[in-house]
Amino acid sequence: MTVGTKDLPTASVDRVSRRLVVLLEGALVVALVLGISGFARSDAAVELTVDGVVTEVETRAGTVADLLDEEGVVVSERDLVEPFTTSALPADGVVTVRHARQVQVVIDGQPTQIWTTALTVDGALEQYGVRAADAELSASRSERLPLTGGRIGVQMPDQVTVLHDQRRTTVVTTADTVRDVLREAGVRLGPNDLVNVRLGRQVDTGLQIAVTRVAVDTVRRGFTIKHSVVRRADASRFEGYEKVVQQGRNGRGVTVTRVVKHDGVTVRQRRVDRQILRQPVREIIVYGTKVRPYSAPATGADGLNWGALAACESGGNPRAVNPSGYYGLYQFSISTWISVGGSGNPIDATPEEQTYRAKVLYERSGAGQWPVCGSLLFS
Repeated sequence: MTVGTKDLPTASVDRVSRRLVVLLEGALVVALVLGISGFARSDAAVELTVDGVVTEVETRAGTVADLLDEEGVVVSERDLVEPFTTSALPADGVVTVRHARQVQVVIDGQPTQIWTTALTVDGALEQYGVRAADAELSASRSERLPLTGGRIGVQMPDQVTVLHDQRRTTVVTTADTVRDVLREAGVRLGPNDLVNVRLGRQVDTGLQIAVTRVAVDTVRRGFTIKHSVVRRADASRFEGYEKVVQQGRNGRGVTVTRVVKHDGVTVRQRRVDRQILRQPVREIIVYGTKVRPYSAPATGADGLNWGALAACESGGNPRAVNPSGYYGLYQFSISTWISVGGSGNPIDATPEEQTYRAKVLYERSGAGQWPVCGSLLFS
């Protein structure tokens, strides 16, 4: 049967009352603990920034990893998570996630693949260690990098020397090619100018560019064409007669020369044309060949026997030649003939002239000029 409390002894009732009080106090403690625990697990406000996008979230997550799971944010070991995924939610309620992007950085034409958690071009280069303050970039420094990655072209400044127009110009440039450097230096190339390197060559520090100015000129120079002289013999006129029957005149012409100069110095020239502006006119001279009759002047030797002397010396032959060097009627040597006023060879003179010259010799030197035959003059 069932026993009620009223049927228990008084001592037993006291023990039961004290047990109930203890049980009630324990229940109150448990309830208090549970209440405190429930308060700690209430929703927390967190500022979650993913790749620069800020979101305010309410969460009961205990760790950063739990928060990311709740929000569906997937991260890899290359990604940046602050604080670490294993950390409890920070007291300031700020969690930052930046996903890694694969970017190709091309520095002065040399490509390199990198992973970066930077959000902008400038940030990626700084993270990679490129001091690009003076560099030229293929994109804006503040341009945002997509999650799919991209390509950043970097042209670092180079020091280049340009030699031109007798000057030396030093250029610090980010230009890609020699052509661009010349444009920056203000050097304009003429159609014939020469450059020691290809205009499309990639620029690097220390490059020396030499520009040679090439001038191509056409030079016209006049010249004279000398006239010729024609002499025509006239047998009807005496020796010594001479007359210009047609006056000569020089001609004129011009040459056209292609002259190539490098920096003002002629290096090559070639005649490309020759023009005659006026033809020369030849000069014609008529001269006499008829022998004049010789008339010997009177001398003191006229009464001598010159025929006998001539017969003895040359057999009376006005063209007689002695191999020893004596010529004509009176066997003159050339030097003696010239000394008495003759010209050329005695055998070319008339007999009258030869006799006259012999008389001149006699009057100057006597009959001893003909040691064998001279006495016949007096026969």
